Amino acid sequence: MNYAVEMLNISKQYPGTLANDDVSIKIKKGSVVCLVGENGAGKSTLMNILYGLQKPTTGEIRINDKPVTFNSSLDALKNNIGMVHQHFMLVEELSVLENVILGMEPTKSLYIDYDKAKKEIKKLMRSNGINIPVNELIGNLPVGVQQKVEIIKTLYRGVDILILDEPTAVLTPQETNDLFKNIRELSSQGKTIIFITHKLDEVMEVSDHIIVMRKGKVVGEMNTCDTDKYQLAEYMVGKKLPPVMDRKEIQGSPVIELENVSIKQNNGLYSLKNINLTINEGEVLGIAGISGNGQGELARVIAGMTKPTKGKILLENKDITNKNRKERLLQGISYIPADRKKEGLCMQWSIAQNSIAGYHVMPKFLKKILGFKFLDENKINDKAKEMINQFDIRTPSHNTNVNDLSGGNQQKVVIARETKVNNPKLLIAAEPTRGVDIGAISFIHNYIIELRNSKTAALIISSDLDEIFTLSDTIAVLYEGEIVCKLKANEVTREELGLYMAGSKRQEDIDE
Repeated sequence: MNYAVEMLNISKQYPGTLANDDVSIKIKKGSVVCLVGENGAGKSTLMNILYGLQKPTTGEIRINDKPVTFNSSLDALKNNIGMVHQHFMLVEELSVLENVILGMEPTKSLYIDYDKAKKEIKKLMRSNGINIPVNELIGNLPVGVQQKVEIIKTLYRGVDILILDEPTAVLTPQETNDLFKNIRELSSQGKTIIFITHKLDEVMEVSDHIIVMRKGKVVGEMNTCDTDKYQLAEYMVGKKLPPVMDRKEIQGSPVIELENVSIKQNNGLYSLKNINLTINEGEVLGIAGISGNGQGELARVIAGMTKPTKGKILLENKDITNKNRKERLLQGISYIPADRKKEGLCMQWSIAQNSIAGYHVMPKFLKKILGFKFLDENKINDKAKEMINQFDIRTPSHNTNVNDLSGGNQQKVVIARETKVNNPKLLIAAEPTRGVDIGAISFIHNYIIELRNSKTAALIISSDLDEIFTLSDTIAVLYEGEIVCKLKANEVTREELGLYMAGSKRQEDIDE
């Protein structure tokens, strides 16, 4: 068999953690292989070893049947291995041309031979179906085009083996389709592609072969044509996942209303422009959009962490525009922030302490001693234990620091607090499953739908379109701080939504 990559009996031991446990994989030349698994399964560690960013504790790497040892990514590049990271390694102030040749500039006499470089790059683009203006600054290009620059940059360095780490995380559906076309073109030319992702629909669409990892080991290998996404999910978590919960038909009254809400930044630009939205009881409104188009500002202005420059916010027809976060929290607006570590949790506190953070002023967690109010630790501990049991938070104790929990269990602590300490009228959830294992994703999705079925209104902000479609009754798209469409989830396609997200389309009459 003609293998491009063989990683044999690879182990990687960190203090207290065995990230890769005697892993062996073999990848055929010219194939597209997806490497899948939950967070912490060992995928990225294995690929970092292949790219020379980490050294294995034990094991052997063979490239095109030749044993190799890598001390850095430069050694990997010398063996024609390239990697496009999830966070691009581009200099926004430089042009496409300058970024591609950076560190490998062709020279003529004492000067960089830009004409020669430009010819080589345009030849690469033509042969791979990629068209990018080479003189344009990177900072002026959409994220999908920036990713193509990263691919051209690796091809310019002569790679035959290309590792893509979560390449579709910030792409629109159209940009994802373009990427898949480029991957197929590269494969047809004999390039070997290793694709790390957690999006199982994409795995089924783009790959020839699939390798599944769990807890540092390879637990399954199969040709894509011999499996489906449900079997893959079962391999990843070690058990069958429950189906998505059915939705009840609910005709509810308005819970939250935004009227012409705008936020003007210090630089004079608007991060939100004339936002008009209504979310009813038992309705999940999903906000889609490419990151940085006002999603964070929308969540914070409704939660009460930011005041609008103009406009009005109503909760059950009462004006709360000037209410602060604490007041809105106690009135039933819960907020799950996008970054749980920075905004959602105090990492050095215990689960019990975090379980009432922000809600500690509620009378049910206080006791009076000699006329003074103190936190009632027994009630707090009881609430924490209740949350641990209900949300299956994997922990030795309610006194365990959240810093010692996995990402999925940390997220469960935030969600439990925001939905169980005070039954919310409105749940704001920004990236509710970011960095969370597929098993926890299934639990969180079904729990949000359960809340919706009990007439809680929800605002879901997610960069994952699969999540938006799974959870939403209605979908709105934010583009450059404006709502450019609002549609029923079952009446819009991913492709159409992608046009709105890219700013290529705008709904003429938006039903507010």
